[in-house]
Amino acid sequence: MNIFATILTIMTLVSCLMMFFVRRELKVGLLLIGTMTMTLVNVPYIPLHKANMVLPLFFILSEWKDLANHLNRIWQTRSLRIALAIVIFSTIVCALTTKYIKPWPLFRGELIFKYFALAYAFMSVKDERTLKSILKISIYCLIALTFFGILNYIDRSAELVNALTKGKTNWVYDVALGDVYSGRNRFRVQSMFKSPFDYGYICTAMLLLHIHAWYQHMENKKAFWTAVVCCTFGIITCACRIVWLAALFSVICYYVCCFRLSRNVIIGIVVLSLSFLSYNFIPEVEEKVNSLTDVFVENSETGGSTIQMRTIQFASTLSYMEGNELFGNGKGFFTTEIWNPDAEDSTESGLYGLESVIFSYILERGYFGLVLWAAFYLFLFLYFRRQRHTNMMLSGLGVSILSLYLMFAIGTGELNSVYPTMLLLGFIMKSIESNKKRMRI
Repeated sequence: MNIFATILTIMTLVSCLMMFFVRRELKVGLLLIGTMTMTLVNVPYIPLHKANMVLPLFFILSEWKDLANHLNRIWQTRSLRIALAIVIFSTIVCALTTKYIKPWPLFRGELIFKYFALAYAFMSVKDERTLKSILKISIYCLIALTFFGILNYIDRSAELVNALTKGKTNWVYDVALGDVYSGRNRFRVQSMFKSPFDYGYICTAMLLLHIHAWYQHMENKKAFWTAVVCCTFGIITCACRIVWLAALFSVICYYVCCFRLSRNVIIGIVVLSLSFLSYNFIPEVEEKVNSLTDVFVENSETGGSTIQMRTIQFASTLSYMEGNELFGNGKGFFTTEIWNPDAEDSTESGLYGLESVIFSYILERGYFGLVLWAAFYLFLFLYFRRQRHTNMMLSGLGVSILSLYLMFAIGTGELNSVYPTMLLLGFIMKSIESNKKRMRI
């Protein structure tokens, strides 16, 4: 597997250099390659090291001459301007209220290499037809993910992950990062990701993208079914019930938003939605569903996160933030003071990894930070809802991606879901705005 790790490192460097030579609309495809297959790649001897930091940096450098024009277009696009203003303001507040992270690393991590992906895609994409190039790139990435996912499933070890993270271990279980789930009751496939949840998430996001392309006649049957098979394999073998439910719910959202459905179908969707809510909030229902879904996991006993565990997490979160309810304890509090090998009560904190973005924001950014987080995603939802009369299909795709992210982040925590989500939403927003411009001409 070391040879594959070397190949991925070389691919990262080649992709960085390609930013200066390929068409602008292909640059978002290179960013997509990074978020799908290079999340664990570290390039030695250069600043930042991580592929998903180096690639956006080279993207910005390649667009430096046109950066003023890009910023002007972003400023003239009211919806994007407001969305970015919310996250910039939230990050400034975060920087002023934390002692754990210095301002520059915080701005870099939260904006340049995270939320600004919304602007990178907006800058790169010309219109919806750009999706054809992105689809071809995503197919190759999905095939690579599935190949390493199958090896991971057969060997019960993510050897590529071990090769890319050589020398690093999970301090809780004291094993290599690719072997965390090898001896667990609920085995999970990681493929090319540190977290199997991220693997399931990116497969679900790509499934939504390819479903949209199929209905828009942008993809042939062979490519579409290849994507469906690869995505389905990743969604199932990541063995995360939240990913399964989020995948089902987000696909339903796409069909509800994009097509006229019969009364019986709508009733079925309402029942399914209520069932999802009952799974998340009624312990007896969760226990029954968990027992049922164990049939899909070999040699598994019912395990994983439970409502009781999340109840403990929530109570612990409230106790830790006592006296700092408005702005929280500061970004980085969890990893510095609680969830690290040197913290005295790291395994006795009751937080168990802080498995919800809501808990994370309340603990570190307080209720004010949580409100800003919710305002950002609410604004994006209202934007897509307003555009429904302009472009039903694209707005439906936007809502489905948002629903996927929200269910995933609330159910498991954000992990690495924000960056790919922003890339996809930026593409969708630019496509909608381009369509509106053509309609006015």
